[in-house]
Amino acid sequence: MEFQQLRLFLAAAESESFTRGAERAFVSQPALSASISKLEAEVGVKLFTRNKRNVVLTPAGRKLLQRAKLIVGECARAKDELKQHEVQRRLRLGVINTLSITAVARLIEQYRRENPDLKLDVFDSSATEMLKLERDNRIDLALTTIQKNPQASRRFLCSKSLFSEPYLVAMSRSHHLSRSKIISIADLNNELFIGRSHCEHRLVIQNLIKQHNVQLNMAYITNQDDRALALVEADIGLTIVPAHYASSRIITIPLAEDRNQRSIGFEWGENENMNEITQFVDFASTASWAYNET
Repeated sequence: MEFQQLRLFLAAAESESFTRGAERAFVSQPALSASISKLEAEVGVKLFTRNKRNVVLTPAGRKLLQRAKLIVGECARAKDELKQHEVQRRLRLGVINTLSITAVARLIEQYRRENPDLKLDVFDSSATEMLKLERDNRIDLALTTIQKNPQASRRFLCSKSLFSEPYLVAMSRSHHLSRSKIISIADLNNELFIGRSHCEHRLVIQNLIKQHNVQLNMAYITNQDDRALALVEADIGLTIVPAHYASSRIITIPLAEDRNQRSIGFEWGENENMNEITQFVDFASTASWAYNET
């Protein structure tokens, strides 16, 4: 007994006609008749009483009708479920790697908990690498630094700012400059320094150092912020970080000559996944960040 035989049997039984049943099942009338004859031979009983005007189910046919409805119905439901599985919700998110992983992890964990059916793919990258992810269409949405004129360098056309923050000098609580209210670039001369090689603000700091003829005593260079902060906490040297990295374990102080701020937020472009993008942006806009002056 095959599924197709049951489907054609059901079409004929509910139509009370081989002709109408064939039309309903999108097969020819001879094909339907042959299928039912084969089914009757297989089960060893007549399923229909045939006459010139229509066909009527036999007692055996009425019993099979109940089972056939259940089987065909279950198969249809299984097919629908599999189709829905194939179009699973998905969002590809790029995250700039100069954001505190604590804040990012909190945001992702909360969103995944509220959207358990969503496949959220997260890509960590530098600002430069983010451009390539965007150009290669590997992400739907970027959580990154917002440019003043994003159209000039990015394909993404829409943006949503979350917060703005300055860059601060970070040091251990026992550092001799830790009681200062503000630090001059000259104060960094010959100080042990932790270089954050992936920081998008690095060129600005380098220019300030050159302008004021300051020599840094480079103690360590890293592209990982957790290492940079651990080294600062251990009093291996100073570094310059975005303000939201502030914590009770370190001291952060403004740099007098650096009035720059960066804006952190989302960028995205035209995308078939706009519903997921909008939903995530709206959710993240209500999240709290360690530093927020917008």
